[in-house]
Amino acid sequence: MPVKPCDAPNYWCTWAVQNYMYGHGLRSLDATLLEGDAGAQLARAAMTEKNVLGDAGWAKTFYPKVRGDLYLMLDDGWESGGMATFEVATAKFPSFTGDATERLRGLNHAVKTTGWRSAALWCRNPPDGDSGRRLEKLSDAAGIPYWKIDIGDPNFEMVQMRDEMRLPLRFEHVHGESAVNGDWHKDGRFGVQPWGSRRMVILRNTDVYRTYDVTSILSLPTTLDRLAEMLKGTQGHPEVKALLNVEDEVYVAAAMGCTMGVMRHPLTGLRPGDDADLFFNGPRQAKRRMDEVVRAVRWQRIAAPFSPGIGTVAIDDEILTDSWRFAKGQSWESDLIGAEVRQGAPARMARGMALPEVKAKGERPFAFATRFPNGAVAVAAQERTRVGEAWYMPECEVTLPVADAPGPYGVFGNFKSLTMVFEAPLHGKRVLAQDLAGDEAVDITGDVQVRGKVLHLPGEVLRRVGLRSATAGDLSSPGLVIALV
Repeated sequence: MPVKPCDAPNYWCTWAVQNYMYGHGLRSLDATLLEGDAGAQLARAAMTEKNVLGDAGWAKTFYPKVRGDLYLMLDDGWESGGMATFEVATAKFPSFTGDATERLRGLNHAVKTTGWRSAALWCRNPPDGDSGRRLEKLSDAAGIPYWKIDIGDPNFEMVQMRDEMRLPLRFEHVHGESAVNGDWHKDGRFGVQPWGSRRMVILRNTDVYRTYDVTSILSLPTTLDRLAEMLKGTQGHPEVKALLNVEDEVYVAAAMGCTMGVMRHPLTGLRPGDDADLFFNGPRQAKRRMDEVVRAVRWQRIAAPFSPGIGTVAIDDEILTDSWRFAKGQSWESDLIGAEVRQGAPARMARGMALPEVKAKGERPFAFATRFPNGAVAVAAQERTRVGEAWYMPECEVTLPVADAPGPYGVFGNFKSLTMVFEAPLHGKRVLAQDLAGDEAVDITGDVQVRGKVLHLPGEVLRRVGLRSATAGDLSSPGLVIALV
């Protein structure tokens, strides 16, 4: 496992935890207070120096193993006077004084002192012209390397000015989406993205394109379908340099060569009653799956995200459709409450290689794989959701056509078995494996079967090694790296 942090523009974003801060210790809490503009205002109020940088604050307590790999993304509420002023709110962050540059530089320094790679900044509708140029210079003087532009800059003037001034600054742009795809009463599909679509225009003019907001419970199929269409639309366009960001679906990011905008946090049980949380709720219990973030981020030290315009993409014709009936407090989109929502996505996807073969009795999981430009390979199998049963894992046997890829090989999720098929015989090879959340590899040669060009890995071995360094009480799926030596 490389010790050096990865260079990918990954971040942990404060917005979800901001939305969880109100209501701690109350006897009762009406979840409708957390919705819409009222909920957003409560979230903005939670962006304070104490919450971010205090001894028990987010910066000092979250993600100690991978802070050096991640930007700490300060979302809405950190600035005063608007959503793109870059004026640190002195009432909320009183320790940082001086002019705008000095305050922002001081805030960034404080974030970096706690071990994070740097602060990064959320903004909306940044100004163009001289005002925009001033913001970019201010940001550069404060050492800020990344902006999350959450709507705005439609003509990419910020990008043009950045390039003219040759600033070391990355931009993330978005196309605003509903939290669910398409006609969710029926198949819930994202839709084909031709080269001339607005989403493709954004992708080819930015540094990072984020696939945008999703519900907590149907996040996986919604994100996978968006990713599939963006990959298909970009195939054959190596001139595209941008990366795709799949938000908090961290195993999708790891296995599909995307960046991640991590949102999950470990705070639970602090609100009365059902512990309402509009961002992370339901049986998946993502806030008890923090080790997945560590494993995904550390895999990207080995296999970095790469542009969707590089190489080939294979998308399965079979569509798996997940569904859920949303209860009050499970979404900020009120029209979803009480309704059965359906979201479809391809059963399998692959980048730079053939599709994995998946055998299952009955329903199948989502499966996806990538051969990275450096020869590493990753494969993942992930859970399904249906009304009354969220985040269940169909037992599956997966065969992965590795061909001549030298590895290492990342494996994410639960498998009954994984069979890797190579081009050349494996005689004399030792098989080493390591939990991506840990620091020690183990020799599993005696626990697997090697037959000519085929390596067969039983699911119990993958699970034992892939959870070897699990945090007590964590519910994460396994994530491990395998090497042949």
